[in-house]
Amino acid sequence: MKRWVLGLMVAGAAVSSVAAQPTTRAAEESQLGFFLGKWTEEGQSRSTPTGPFSKLTGDESCSWFSGGPSVVCRETTKDSNSESDALYILSYDSSRKNYSVYGTDNVGTIYSGTGTVDAAGVWRWTAESRSNGTVTPMRYTFKSAGKGARTMDVEMATGKGVWSKIQSVTYKLAR
Repeated sequence: MKRWVLGLMVAGAAVSSVAAQPTTRAAEESQLGFFLGKWTEEGQSRSTPTGPFSKLTGDESCSWFSGGPSVVCRETTKDSNSESDALYILSYDSSRKNYSVYGTDNVGTIYSGTGTVDAAGVWRWTAESRSNGTVTPMRYTFKSAGKGARTMDVEMATGKGVWSKIQSVTYKLAR
């Protein structure tokens, strides 16, 4: 169960844009610039909703896919339980007027979901993780932490209307 959690840290979900946005990019697509860059990760994670937290470290790299309108991210994370390598695509779906994420990791877990960004720049993703016949609802919240940093909190559904935080990560732009 731990591996699929580490996989979506991209969306996994990311903070401030590190590159100038092309003037031809739609405003909604430009918002995805929040995830661009090469990042280092430090934080904590746990493999079960009530288990102890352990140290998490990793690296992530996100860039525009062929100039846009999608962002492609690759992430490697490690904690006391496992190591994970994941790939994600973040896009703006102009037909549905929402953001979408689709990804997979090195153990075959599939991630998919939709996201929003509010006026304060806070990203909220609602997703599901599918692995070995199990579907787990997930929530990801990304916020700017200033000075080239961002934070991410990951929650998983543990019962009817009950959510438990399973990760808390800080991303810093790699120098």
